[in-house]
Amino acid sequence: MKLLGSYYFFFFIAFGALYTMLPLYLESKGLSKQQASSVMAVGPVVTVIFQPIWGMICDRYHAQRKVLISTLIAAATIGLVYTFSDTYPLYLILFAGMALFHSSGVPILDSISLSYTQRNGGDYGSLRLWGAIGFAVASWGAGLIAERTDLSVIFYLYAGAMIACVLLTRGLPQEQTHLGGNMLQGLRKLVFIPRYLLLMSSTFLVFGVIQANNALYGFFFTAIGGTVAGVGLSFLIAAGSEAPLMFIAGKLIRKYGMIPVLILAATVSSLRWIFYSTEPSSTLVMWLLFVQGISVGLYLPASAQFIREVTPKEVQFTAIGVYSAVGHGLGAMTWTMVGGVIADKYDIFTTYRLLGVASWLGVCVLITLFFVNRRHRGGNRA
Repeated sequence: MKLLGSYYFFFFIAFGALYTMLPLYLESKGLSKQQASSVMAVGPVVTVIFQPIWGMICDRYHAQRKVLISTLIAAATIGLVYTFSDTYPLYLILFAGMALFHSSGVPILDSISLSYTQRNGGDYGSLRLWGAIGFAVASWGAGLIAERTDLSVIFYLYAGAMIACVLLTRGLPQEQTHLGGNMLQGLRKLVFIPRYLLLMSSTFLVFGVIQANNALYGFFFTAIGGTVAGVGLSFLIAAGSEAPLMFIAGKLIRKYGMIPVLILAATVSSLRWIFYSTEPSSTLVMWLLFVQGISVGLYLPASAQFIREVTPKEVQFTAIGVYSAVGHGLGAMTWTMVGGVIADKYDIFTTYRLLGVASWLGVCVLITLFFVNRRHRGGNRA
């Protein structure tokens, strides 16, 4: 359990250092908001393609640790090369390469953690919270260091954290799955599970927007008078608030059910984006950042557990891989690109107005899922 928690910690240190500061780094190199957003969006594009593939490879060959070691070394190497880039096409290509390789981490680690906790006891949320802590610490630290030195420091933090994960990989438990037939058979099975498809739709709308905020928040916060260090501090507060909610997520899910917890998380997230669209003061924004703990801290463990419940065991690596690709990939790609275009054409506050509407649609999908699931379970709570 401790090793899994450490893995989440270092893996999300890499994400926290890179994703929160890269838009500002790109803007400092002369890129427009639309160009910077398109660079951020190319990562999710690649994730959409490769994250399910990593999951299927692990299902088919039981090669979780080998995949992690090779892909994370490659990601760290490209991260170091990134500092030598100086053109928009290079920024796009190299970030796509980083995303290609580090996209293996989330679905594999989540699947290993869920299998381990189900077999040996424990709570997935209490493991996942270490990722939130790592993301928070890295965001804050990267902001402080970057403001005092240079924004390029984020790539060294990213590479160092990835190498730390590589060193921890040999100790990960080797969870076995059993796949029958062709690797694509898992995708065919998932297409015929309505509850899974509804969750994917809500994840695209709700969690995709949350991921887009990670790319767009720096533009928003500086637009309301905040500083680069303030951006890092914001992510410390927001991501740090996820940890205690992830710690108690299991209790809330057992008491109220998975879908009601998902609806609560999505509703809070939607209200947050509508609030941002009103051009609030930076002080008020900082005070209310803790609500991210309710949205992300509850949505991640509840959705992961729901997937384990509604999908066959032999395709669960693939199911989680597709889920991660939809939320961290397709959804993030769509809303980041759309948000960047709108921010350049209008302003960042109009962008957040749109993100709020998209999240509300995600709430509606989850309400539909609640009734579909209740009918499927014969009136029993999920």
